[in-house]
Amino acid sequence: MSTAKYTSPTLRSGGNFASTAFNSLANNTESATVTYDNSTNGSLYAAVTLKLGSITPSSGGSVSLRVTISDGTDVSDKIGGDLYVMPLTSGASAKNIILPFVRLYPFSLRFSLVNNSGVSLASSGNEIYVSYYNEDIA
Repeated sequence: MSTAKYTSPTLRSGGNFASTAFNSLANNTESATVTYDNSTNGSLYAAVTLKLGSITPSSGGSVSLRVTISDGTDVSDKIGGDLYVMPLTSGASAKNIILPFVRLYPFSLRFSLVNNSGVSLASSGNEIYVSYYNEDIA
């Protein structure tokens, strides 16, 4: 009988590929999309790290990562896709959020951030990184 196991995850992506897309993002708004191309790797999953500059979120504040795709011709509207909601810790500080299981697709992916923290995101220090992994069946 075969056993499915996870492969070792890669080191996280070399640089912050969000650039400044998440900086000063107003509460109850969604960022522009940033691109992560998975069309060559075809990886199945990723751990996505979000680093947010220092903010003081409202009680019950959260952020959501939306994942949509481009099929090579068209880019999906930001009304669908996969949505990963993460609550934020209270208090004034930088926030580190790791989503351990984000499903990837064999396309050029578009990530956007929905801010429901109760405040605008910091004007700097907002980053996103990806560490992908797969399944190995032996």
